[in-house]
Amino acid sequence: MSNEIKRDFWGYLGRFSLVHVVTYLVAGLIFMNLMGYREQFSSSEAYSNFRSLDSAIVRAAPLIQILRGAFLALVLFPFSNVIINSKRGWLKLFGVLWGLTLIGAVAATPGSIEGLIYTKTAIIDHLLGLPEVTFQMLLFSWLFFVWERRARTKESK
Repeated sequence: MSNEIKRDFWGYLGRFSLVHVVTYLVAGLIFMNLMGYREQFSSSEAYSNFRSLDSAIVRAAPLIQILRGAFLALVLFPFSNVIINSKRGWLKLFGVLWGLTLIGAVAATPGSIEGLIYTKTAIIDHLLGLPEVTFQMLLFSWLFFVWERRARTKESK
């Protein structure tokens, strides 16, 4: 791998991870207060197997999201030129992320197709997290697309 490609890759990975963590935090804080997650998580049977919001690992979630952001960046890197160089690339990025990580998730989690099929969770509980995830992924996709496109334009000059 040439030095230029390595530099481009590391910049891409850093931007992707940073935007992922920031939008995760912003969306999480907004929707935790707006949707009353603390009450839902403590009273809804759908979330009975979730950890308490006060547990150490849940509090460390933003740090763990650095790894998740880096993993998603690695998975999407082979397609990054197609996404960044297209007119509505941010919308393509949103569609891929939203479709594969939420709706198409292979785990039977609330909001996923598998969750609808295999759990007894009420529809309302499946819908609870959709606005947050949709907002976060839209915000992430647009911000990352704009930043990455600008970075690539500067690098090519």
